[in-house]
Amino acid sequence: MIGRLRGTVSEKTPPFFLLDVSGIGFLIQAPLSTFDNIDENQEITLYTKCIFKEDEAFIYGFLKQEELKTFQDLISVSGVGPKSALNFLSRFTPDEISQAIENEDLEVLSSVPKIGNKLASKIVLELKGKLKFEEKPTSFNKAIDALCSLGLTRSEAIQRLKGLPKNLPLEELVKQALRK
Repeated sequence: MIGRLRGTVSEKTPPFFLLDVSGIGFLIQAPLSTFDNIDENQEITLYTKCIFKEDEAFIYGFLKQEELKTFQDLISVSGVGPKSALNFLSRFTPDEISQAIENEDLEVLSSVPKIGNKLASKIVLELKGKLKFEEKPTSFNKAIDALCSLGLTRSEAIQRLKGLPKNLPLEELVKQALRK
């Protein structure tokens, strides 16, 4: 198995990119969040998962080990394939996925394409209590919602809130995030 690859990004066409490792080009599939953080001709290290189906091998790559672990946990649920797991990681961070599972938030989980309420319930049933879950104060979650209602994407809102004291009142969190 290939657990990690280090190389140069030669081509980038989501959801695939070509990683040149010592003259060998590996075609890697990755979540869209990874594409936002890499550039062509950039040297990167990826944590990988190889999946063999019939006569093909697929390599899935992640910049962080927690993304790989979340991917593996998601595909362990019957009915959730690699494509759906990538869709989860394209929309949400591993912590957000864990939080949705722990809170049994079927609305968030079923917002991912091809994940209905039945499969979302199955994900909760099989993964609740098994994923790393970082508790966020309520004001932090409300600040994310407020920033999203102002036109930011969920990942942009979280990015702006990172590093801010989480014990601030909601209004102050939103103000400081908007200043960033």
